[in-house]
Amino acid sequence: MNLIGAWRRRQHERDLLYGPKVMLPGGPERWIEESLDWLIGRFGVEPLRRRPVLPSAFVPSGYDRSERAARELCLKVCAWMEVPDDRIRFSFRMEQVREAARSTAVRRLNAEQSADLIAISGLRATMTSAEVDALAAAGYAPEIEVLAERELAVELKRSTAILQETDRARRAELSERAAEVWSPPAGSRSRAAWMDLRSGGFDGTAVMLSASTLADPAAVVAATAHELGHEVLWGYHLMDRSRADAEAVTDLFAIFHGFGIFLANQAVERVPGRRSMLQSLGYLGERGASDALAAYCFRRHRLWPESVLPALPTELDRTVRIRTFARLAGLVKDAELAAIQAGA
Repeated sequence: MNLIGAWRRRQHERDLLYGPKVMLPGGPERWIEESLDWLIGRFGVEPLRRRPVLPSAFVPSGYDRSERAARELCLKVCAWMEVPDDRIRFSFRMEQVREAARSTAVRRLNAEQSADLIAISGLRATMTSAEVDALAAAGYAPEIEVLAERELAVELKRSTAILQETDRARRAELSERAAEVWSPPAGSRSRAAWMDLRSGGFDGTAVMLSASTLADPAAVVAATAHELGHEVLWGYHLMDRSRADAEAVTDLFAIFHGFGIFLANQAVERVPGRRSMLQSLGYLGERGASDALAAYCFRRHRLWPESVLPALPTELDRTVRIRTFARLAGLVKDAELAAIQAGA
């Protein structure tokens, strides 16, 4: 048995689960500091003046897992982050909307494209036209239309590339990648999404959340805080959304506005019904979110003479708490050494 190889595989699996999901230029610690500098340059230090948001105080004790209660929680996140909510459509049927959009895209592809191209595509309609129409009539027509056009455009590009590829190995590779998109149900790989409906001629934007988030108000808050980062950073064209670290910056934006406890605690969750199985959520991962939370606390401490560690311990999951405290201790030590060297 190759013990070293097995250990390396376990370490790699842990890095994939707990570490950042995207490349952070310069490494996580440097990236966090430089990105916080960028956020402060854009938004000032005002977000740091407020104390971090505590789940015990922010989530109403009467939260009943209904769409109404979840929407009120979304609006509360908007108010805290000072993001206007009058043109944001919050909804909790993301999977159904994506399924309707994909089914619509498949029907348009079948009606408008050549038989050769249709034969390549692996997208399948899983909703009848009547079911799609009923969902649109229920108020989801803008989301369905924008997503259907987007899905159709991407599928045309994907299938055309496979059809035109003459190299067998390359064609097999493209088909394998496409199958990874075609196989899972629409919307099954995420729990929230932000959409600019203005691209489809509609008014405003949309934040769609999975129905699965309703059972956990902390998940509603974490997902909403992240998607509102898109509303500000992408909706107001403050950041190039094609950046490789764009999603990680959006996570950090939520932490910068005080929602670090939510994002760090939600970064890894157990898969219901599957013993000892975990899945990762967010883009900074548990390690990145914990380090970012520590950097946030340290920045606040340097700006105002208050405790370097606000009332967080009882609100943080154990692994998050250990990681956050360790990184915070490192930041304090580095600052003390820098002060000594500056005074020498």
